[in-house]
Amino acid sequence: MSANAGWREAVQAALAAGLVLASTAACATLGERRETVEADRVRLQGERRVVQAATARLETHVITQADGSRIKEFVAPDGIVFAVSWSTRLKPRLEALLGAHAPRYAAAARQSLAAPGIRRNVTLASDDLVVQASVHLNAHVGLAYLRSRVPEGVNIDELR
Repeated sequence: MSANAGWREAVQAALAAGLVLASTAACATLGERRETVEADRVRLQGERRVVQAATARLETHVITQADGSRIKEFVAPDGIVFAVSWSTRLKPRLEALLGAHAPRYAAAARQSLAAPGIRRNVTLASDDLVVQASVHLNAHVGLAYLRSRVPEGVNIDELR
């Protein structure tokens, strides 16, 4: 076994362990109802404000933590969180953000790790789920959304 293959296996094992350990904390869960937002605010120990979009009848729930990190949940008119974005100092627990969609994300992430090189910007797509993430030093920025849940007239690029 080459050193490179051993390194990949170690990274994949760490990712899998991280998924298991982080699965107990939920926040801003993609595909869930808006009623989960308050529980998310409590778990994140942050302040919450709601911004109502005039044109698309969307709600944006912004949870800001003491260190300035922000998680945004985008709620469609039907009351379902169709997208989640983050701008955080520490890597967010994507497993918690993605909820039931986390296994698909983990599979796409494992496949991405098989390719050589270091990535600072990545887009992973698996069926309905799309996750875009970037990192630079202590700045983690990303967006996850469900293609089938994006309301008509919403531009995904504007959801940061």
